[in-house]
Amino acid sequence: MRVKTFGRITFLLLILALVAACAAPAGTAPQAQQASASQLPVDVARDQVFVIDQIFRYSVTENFNLWVSGPPNPTRQGLMFDSLWYLDQQTGEWINSLATEPPTYNEDFTQMTVKIREGVKWSDGVDFTADDVVFTIETLKNTPGLLWNGEMSLYVKEVAKQDDTTVVVTLNEPNPRFHYFFTVRYNAVYIMPKHVWEKVEDPLTFTNFPPVSLGAYVYESSDPNGYWELFKLRDDWDATTSGILTGKSGPPYILTIFYPGSERKAIAMSRHDLDLFMDVDYEAFQAILESTPTARSWFKDFPWAYPNELDARWFGFNYTIPEFANKDVRWALALALDIVELQTEYIGGVTRVTAIPQPATDYQMTQYHVPMEPWLEALEIEIEPGEMYKPYDPTVPQQIGAWAEEQGYTVPTDADGLRDRFGTGWWKHDPEVAERLLVKNGFSRDSNGMWLKPDGTPWSFSIIAAPDETDVYRLALGAQDQWGAFGIQVEVESLERNPYYDRNALGDFEVTSNWGTAGGVSANANADKWQYILGFHSRFFQPVGTDTRGTGSVNQMRLEDPRLDEIIDELGSLGTDDPRVLELGQEFMKLWVENMYSITTISFKKFVTIDEYYWTGWPTADNPDRQPLFWFQGGRFSLPYVERVQP
Repeated sequence: MRVKTFGRITFLLLILALVAACAAPAGTAPQAQQASASQLPVDVARDQVFVIDQIFRYSVTENFNLWVSGPPNPTRQGLMFDSLWYLDQQTGEWINSLATEPPTYNEDFTQMTVKIREGVKWSDGVDFTADDVVFTIETLKNTPGLLWNGEMSLYVKEVAKQDDTTVVVTLNEPNPRFHYFFTVRYNAVYIMPKHVWEKVEDPLTFTNFPPVSLGAYVYESSDPNGYWELFKLRDDWDATTSGILTGKSGPPYILTIFYPGSERKAIAMSRHDLDLFMDVDYEAFQAILESTPTARSWFKDFPWAYPNELDARWFGFNYTIPEFANKDVRWALALALDIVELQTEYIGGVTRVTAIPQPATDYQMTQYHVPMEPWLEALEIEIEPGEMYKPYDPTVPQQIGAWAEEQGYTVPTDADGLRDRFGTGWWKHDPEVAERLLVKNGFSRDSNGMWLKPDGTPWSFSIIAAPDETDVYRLALGAQDQWGAFGIQVEVESLERNPYYDRNALGDFEVTSNWGTAGGVSANANADKWQYILGFHSRFFQPVGTDTRGTGSVNQMRLEDPRLDEIIDELGSLGTDDPRVLELGQEFMKLWVENMYSITTISFKKFVTIDEYYWTGWPTADNPDRQPLFWFQGGRFSLPYVERVQP
């Protein structure tokens, strides 16, 4: 893999050298670069438009109904949609957005009261009011098929406007966390403009195009093939929550554009046609550092990437397939993986590993990873009747650190420093024990050393993955290599985002390389797991072939365990500040790990990279006062700080 990596870097640097020869000289001021040099698809002066990575090609275009599955929401949601509250994913700051204060509950948590912000306007000039909030909740509750219908129909008894700035939601059962559905992490319930949607006959087919915006930007134009969208700053941007709360406007235009593949993103940034991207692979990022001196990621030096996005990567299994319903088989697959090689040779050594279904961010490490390590070290699994085995390897950070030193990087030398840089331990790479687990369950090898299922047929499976989610794809390729070396024939299916999302939601996969709540790994900037495991409750279970979206379910793997219900139910009955919340979160982790319900691999890292040739002000480790995750809805509060580079 290392030889392949070196070849890719060399090849990419040659391409970038050719591109750089056609671009403005390195010392040329931004305004000196001629407009004709830009290869952007819009007729807007380059110093008037902030160009953002669209992440993937939109297969559903001219449809802004973000209350149904299908229309894409990255970037759109932060530019034109809004909700009641936000938690900044970098700082943990609570932000009152469309609400002026946190929610209040009655004593038994069966009623939530919301105070609505005055002075906010929709882009057509209509005032945002409590009526919009009431209408949104009622519409979601009463329309099966809409996103959040499962949650609203389950919990909401009635919702009413007490006065123009007060909404009261009466619940069917106590729920001290009902406000979580309106508190943005990645997204939350988007508030509808009542004056538009009350005229809609079918909310499921309405395209909401062109959209009336509640954000600082309005839709301007787009590519019918889904490669780009252009948004224009509203004249009354100061009548939106981002304008009100920051006092700043942001760039006059924002162009979101999809450059397929890490190489194309690198080339676009090298010629200053891309100001900000979400992520690229390690090789392309290194090429950018070489070719574009005005570009940087979160850290200026190794490990460069942003480490605190609250999510993790995992391999998930379809539990309707007998092999994957077997815990021993899942453990065998985990022990056949070499996490050190995956993290270094496939990811570049720039993130933390995590053995538990929780992102290894700075905060979550203090709540879960470090306190749970003694339990992980003591964990035993049965490999033969009466024969126990300890699968956890606490030396993984040291092994990754040794690799990093070989590459010439400066890394900590003490155990705590290595853990902080590379995470806690992971599962041993132990193909011998993996083999024993399979043999115990009736598997065997053919004459070529390839695995046969208990019925004697060859064992093969496919992994679905989205190439534009770089680490998910690289991990899938790594698993294909490692499971293949172990004797399993594995295929990687490369899918665009929409078919990838569809197949996960329908359960149309054998193995998925994934991220997010369907693997139990998502979190917020607190220790409370309830919102991110609620969708595993049996009340939301959907059979294979039924779309989980809009039902309240996140259970794409279709696993069933009544012990999950018990944890979720008890969590939901507690106040958010109850010490038992953390204990139950750890109980969930233990249950998940003991059963290896999914194989969690690494915490999120993103080479969120800004080219400061035209624009500056994006958050980095040098000014870490807000989140750099522009594709999150909360990115709306970072964009106003972007300013033109002065000549």
